[in-house]
Amino acid sequence: MENQPNGNSSQAERGESRVEDLHLDRIVASQPEIGPTPPDGGYGWLIVVSAVIYHVTVPALLSMYGIIILKAIREEGHEDTEPLKIWDVDIALVPVIAVVIRLLLESWCRAVVKIFNMPRFMALAGLCLTVAGVLLSSHSTDAASNDHIVNIFSGIFIGAGCALTGQQTEVIITHYFREKLTMAQRIVRMAPSVGNCLVPILVGFLCKQHTGDVVVMVYGAIVMQNCVFLASYSRPIYIERVIRHTYNMLRDAVEDEDEVIFSNQSRPGQANAPQTVESIASGPSQSNAQEEDATDVVVFNSRKNAKEILDPSVQYRENRTASNQPRFSSDFSSMFEGPPNRFSSDFGTLDVTNYTRVGYQELENIDRQNPQPLYRETTMNAPQGSVVFAAEVSPGTARRTASMKKNFITITNMLLDINFYLYALLHLCTTFSILILGVVFPPLIWEQNPSMNIWSVSTLIAVAHGSALCFIMLCVVLPKSINEKARLCAAFCVCGAIGFYGITLSSNKSLLVVWCMLASFSTAASSILQQPLYNSTLNEFDTTATLTASNAKVAIFIMVWSLLHNYEYKTCFLTASLLQIVTACMFFALSFRRRR
Repeated sequence: MENQPNGNSSQAERGESRVEDLHLDRIVASQPEIGPTPPDGGYGWLIVVSAVIYHVTVPALLSMYGIIILKAIREEGHEDTEPLKIWDVDIALVPVIAVVIRLLLESWCRAVVKIFNMPRFMALAGLCLTVAGVLLSSHSTDAASNDHIVNIFSGIFIGAGCALTGQQTEVIITHYFREKLTMAQRIVRMAPSVGNCLVPILVGFLCKQHTGDVVVMVYGAIVMQNCVFLASYSRPIYIERVIRHTYNMLRDAVEDEDEVIFSNQSRPGQANAPQTVESIASGPSQSNAQEEDATDVVVFNSRKNAKEILDPSVQYRENRTASNQPRFSSDFSSMFEGPPNRFSSDFGTLDVTNYTRVGYQELENIDRQNPQPLYRETTMNAPQGSVVFAAEVSPGTARRTASMKKNFITITNMLLDINFYLYALLHLCTTFSILILGVVFPPLIWEQNPSMNIWSVSTLIAVAHGSALCFIMLCVVLPKSINEKARLCAAFCVCGAIGFYGITLSSNKSLLVVWCMLASFSTAASSILQQPLYNSTLNEFDTTATLTASNAKVAIFIMVWSLLHNYEYKTCFLTASLLQIVTACMFFALSFRRRR
């Protein structure tokens, strides 16, 4: 009676956490024998620090190329009355092509990373491709250079390297974290904002001392230093330990020759087991022999002297029929001469109308059922309900057909899901805004304030991103589950729309800092909140399909938009502001609708 209140309280606690306890990952965490348990810390934090340093230097390449474009325009002696356009300097191809290639290759790189399972090699290979693209782009840093082939290949190398290392980083973080995975992912996603604050100061200082090609090569050397941190990427050793421990337990259990498993025989101090029908029928000579293991189910006494222990009722029937006919007789002619053989397969002389002679009463109802054919015609012209004995399908063909059907169903469900369109729209808005803010913003500041030099422009950009970083850090401590994600994303997009539109209106330095701060905060916060929409997919194929389709749409939009017309810089910011408004309206309208 005293334990009853405690039992009720424990039942109430289990009822409160009933939804969480049903997750398979919690079962895995509590039972290491079922599967590996991520440590949620330890060496994983070193992986996070390495990923943060990588994302501080590499995504800031957009800001570096923006300042290089500004340096090339200033050295050319651009007229103040002529508006600047995105293709005035040929090196602008490099960041645009890099972003497009990264979007197109992310899903393929994710598949390669998971297939080969070599995190250090994949991360370093991607880094080498990125550095090769940066060094190659140093040959066309001046405004007079129009080598499109070099810039296109530079963008391809940078985009492929960023896609490979970025996907390897995302995958390896999921191997080391589970409970703290959201926190680790948000810290890594916040790192580009730190890079946008530090890199402009570094590049602006280098531009005061050296030419554009030297600045690009120096920054490529700085990016190459990430190899020291990416070398820390390694496979989690806890998986190998758990598997080795599990197999050792199984091997020891099999090699133990004297262990009795699942034995129910009486032990010292217990009451003797009751005598079975077999022991009574066999007499006192066999009663003692059967007393020890009459109630055993499965016994492994030894692999050398193994014997079969059957259930008492089964053994009683076997002993009763053993004197008349063997158990596995194949003499079909004498099937009905003596007692019925349980394992006979001579159906030629069997009277199917006499159900009493068959030991299975289920056959009495077989003529009352409507059996379905094993094979049906799959063509359109086949008669309905006909039976066709088609050619046997090979296992490989059947497996490929089933996989194609499954993938088709998954893609259809993805295209009918509103979450996919929300994720694609937010992905487009965030990616385009980051591209425009990094590449176009430095020359636009100088266009509106020609008296500023490169160092002043770099300092203004660093101050604006640093101010936004104070607000971005608040997004890291947001709870994992936010009930109003849609309205929160809509609020961030409204701030971004105000910031991007304000940049086109004002030439005041202080106001430019404020507008850039709003734009930077909006893009970084939207990138952080983009992860819940990405994680809302059901399985791995849904994730791959969502990532591939959304990246393809964003890449096609950016490529078509950039090649359609040679836009002015203000037009680029107006397009970004329009995308922010459309995204905010969509998220706010769909916030009143219940989503899964």
